[in-house]
Amino acid sequence: MSRFPVLMYHRIRSQRLPVADPAERPWAVSAEAFEWQLDRLASLGKTGVTMAQAHDALLSGSGVPREWVVLTFDDGNESDHVHALPLLSARGFRATFFVCGRRVGESGGLEREMIREMHAAGMHVGSHAMTHRFLTTLSARDEEDEVARSKELLEAVVDKPVDHFAPPGGRWSKRTADTLRRLQYRAVSTSSFGYNDARTVKFAYRRIPIVEATTRARFDSIVAGERWKLAAGYVRAGSLGLARRAMGEATYARVRGYRDR
Repeated sequence: MSRFPVLMYHRIRSQRLPVADPAERPWAVSAEAFEWQLDRLASLGKTGVTMAQAHDALLSGSGVPREWVVLTFDDGNESDHVHALPLLSARGFRATFFVCGRRVGESGGLEREMIREMHAAGMHVGSHAMTHRFLTTLSARDEEDEVARSKELLEAVVDKPVDHFAPPGGRWSKRTADTLRRLQYRAVSTSSFGYNDARTVKFAYRRIPIVEATTRARFDSIVAGERWKLAAGYVRAGSLGLARRAMGEATYARVRGYRDR
């Protein structure tokens, strides 16, 4: 396969960490489903890796190995530490965690020590902006503040450069890209649906969401790179993009029930 998937998770739910908000529930994967998915990757000879590993492999010219599957998590939820970390570590997998700065230390979010433990275990920490506001709705000054403050906060936590970014809600623009490059971010994990070329280094990478409704058969198709079986996902992503551009950001968010958080 000359392409590689970047899987996008948000949170893992369990009896210990239930998801009460109906708007959040569709994005939550059960702990049982997540464990099956990791075991499935292992049984297929796959290895879960970070976005930094994939990007560095592309920069080196070696390309992304066929057995690599990039695992990413957005927001910085407590379940990243409670559920994802032990399940990943037990299988020798790694992942990138894009942490929203405001959530650090908040109820339901990650404590600083949790982030340090994840980093020490080989996990990769990236930025998910400071307050989860959609960057395309902000002034240039506020946008820069969002990406700069989160970078500064997380670098103080892990004592390493934080140079990978995932835009909240997938909202970003050329102005965002220019700002990120100026602040020495190396790559962006977007919400654009699809695979990535396993031989071509990029600044922006596509991802495929893994959600509550993701069946085992669909997961297998995603990992196998069976693009024809994901046609509905490509069509839906394109339709939503057109709707957002036609309605404008504020109206689209209201209609879809999205919230900056």
